[in-house]
Amino acid sequence: MKRILAIAILLALIVPQSKGQDIHFSQYFHTPLIVNPAFTGVFGGDQRAMLIYRNQWSSVATPYKTFGGSFDMRAIDKRNSSFSLGTGLGVYKDVAGDTDFGITNVVLSLSGIIQLSKKQYFTVGAQGGFEQRSINNANLIWDSQYDGNGYNSSLSSQENTNYGQGINNGDINVGIGWVYSESSKTIVSSDVFTLKLGGVYQHLTQQKIDFGETPDKLYNKLSMHGESNISVNSSNVSFQPSFIYQKQGPSQEILVGSLIRYAFGHDSQYTGLMNQTALFFGVHARIGDALIPSVGYEIANWKITASYDANMSGLSTVSNGVGGFEISLIFINPNPFNYGKGNSSRFN
Repeated sequence: MKRILAIAILLALIVPQSKGQDIHFSQYFHTPLIVNPAFTGVFGGDQRAMLIYRNQWSSVATPYKTFGGSFDMRAIDKRNSSFSLGTGLGVYKDVAGDTDFGITNVVLSLSGIIQLSKKQYFTVGAQGGFEQRSINNANLIWDSQYDGNGYNSSLSSQENTNYGQGINNGDINVGIGWVYSESSKTIVSSDVFTLKLGGVYQHLTQQKIDFGETPDKLYNKLSMHGESNISVNSSNVSFQPSFIYQKQGPSQEILVGSLIRYAFGHDSQYTGLMNQTALFFGVHARIGDALIPSVGYEIANWKITASYDANMSGLSTVSNGVGGFEISLIFINPNPFNYGKGNSSRFN
């Protein structure tokens, strides 16, 4: 019954429509620090490091490239304590188009993780950091630089702009979360169930983002998200449904889907690394925009995931369905396959 309820909650919180702003990744389920600071340190391990890369729209224009990296851990996590502190650092960079329009974010995340019962946790988080937006002024071309015979870079643009100066701002985000987690053995076993739900309010500072004289500000962003890990009894298979809804000004984006995970072997059948590997695959959808198949592999402390956005929107006429490629690499310490075997992991 609890598994059916989990799926119902995830689907009930999904609202229709599409598209959003900000640096974001299709593998939102692998980038918790950029989604919600309340989930800093909430994972099956003590320390976690993540790298991610995205390449988008290479068939339409100069590719949009996005890079990201983060590290988080629980700084206060004593046994028999009902409170722990999560800390994390994230660095993200986005470069778009011929002008190298770029966004660089460096953020520090803190979360308070409160144990409500043996299997339930409430989390609250805050995130503050530095944001820079920049444009490569040398790559801009203006009508006034055509002299009748063609483009002449020596001519003045006659534009009074600060495009080459960049914009530096602070940024503040806050979020909350709820976690239900139970597992009596390891993540290879057939008795694992988790449910995570969260909400986040981003860009409280509404920082200035225009390069001209118009005082444009970044919209606040409201997000709701959830994910679950639901094991199939007496098997090595589990389902991992997830969703995220984000609204920023007039734009909104919904991603929803599921991964299917197969863990190789039980202790009685395999030894060594073979007993510490898993394969997973699945499909997510960005409503009104793209289908996103994913495939990944886990071995001991490592997880690698590759996904591809197959464009299904009106732009597919130009892009021929080509969207974005994304790849992520995650390291968790201690080995998450040993969950429940003496390490201090609280979540799976």
